[in-house]
Amino acid sequence: MTKIGLIGLGGMGSGHAKTLAGMPSVKVMWVCDLIRKKARAIGTEIGVKHCVDYRKWLDEVDAVWISTEPFNRVDIVTTCAKAGKHIWTEKPIARNLQDADKMIAAARKAKVVYMLGYCLRYWNPYRLIRDTFVSGELGDLVTCWTRRFMPCDMRGTWYEQDRKSGGVVLDFGSHDIDWLRWIGGDVKMVLGKTFRIRPNVKADEHANMMMIFKKGGNAIIDVSWSSYLSESSIGVIGTKGSMIVGADGKIRKKIGEKSKEQIIESGASVTIDPKGNLGKDPHASAQGENMYEHFFRCIREGLVPITSAEEGRKTLITCMAVKESGRRGKPVEPAEFGSRKKTKKRA
Repeated sequence: MTKIGLIGLGGMGSGHAKTLAGMPSVKVMWVCDLIRKKARAIGTEIGVKHCVDYRKWLDEVDAVWISTEPFNRVDIVTTCAKAGKHIWTEKPIARNLQDADKMIAAARKAKVVYMLGYCLRYWNPYRLIRDTFVSGELGDLVTCWTRRFMPCDMRGTWYEQDRKSGGVVLDFGSHDIDWLRWIGGDVKMVLGKTFRIRPNVKADEHANMMMIFKKGGNAIIDVSWSSYLSESSIGVIGTKGSMIVGADGKIRKKIGEKSKEQIIESGASVTIDPKGNLGKDPHASAQGENMYEHFFRCIREGLVPITSAEEGRKTLITCMAVKESGRRGKPVEPAEFGSRKKTKKRA
């Protein structure tokens, strides 16, 4: 039984609280939010105590589940790491590399698990497509892509402030960058173009990106908060076959020229709403262990998570390169922003 405390109870945090409270191998000890009314409401709903200062009961838990904003996280993470608590946080890892490195260093020094909420790696059909590619069935990578248009007016919220959210590239598109990096590996070069379309918007709300991988092949990403219409499509094209999911929810696969196209599944979803929900039930559509189960297994077995903080750092660097490419109007190498050797032991 892992004892856990939750910090940050906004739209994402409150959803996580309800899920964690229902897990048999987890005991939620308390919830925390700077807004006491919010903390009280969630605490009452799931039957645990609440507070506005997580440090008050930090010694009661083995791990913390942090859903605060990326610009309001570094002190919480470093404090919890120093206290020897395993850490899960929402994505992105941070708004800047300095904060990311500070948190990673604190977790490494304390030898605690530090995992990020890049959920696409745990959800079907994203995981199914990646696993199929890694098996070699599709051959070598030619190209892979995501197109996710989620019309959402972020004006008047912290999301529209680039210095806090990083705009659509970092807050929303980093999901896509992270998943496609999981397929193609380390990124050699990016080319990006960002747009601010609606009046008085203060952060990018539409972006087009290309990533060229060191191992070969490329990735194309289109993400939007300002598209007016919703649209979703993901896929991988390899030298031996392809796998594609469109807005119709059909997972289509074809291997070679002479084989017939297969419909692996109907009713799949690649759309994500503003609260982070995939389709109707993201947990039911997960293939294998879900994000929550993975975190607690990593704690039990001393493993590095699939979505480790180091992976989140690489995704942050790639996002930085995309935004810089848009400013310069030419390709940019992520290595320009710094890199590290990856940890070998992995779940």
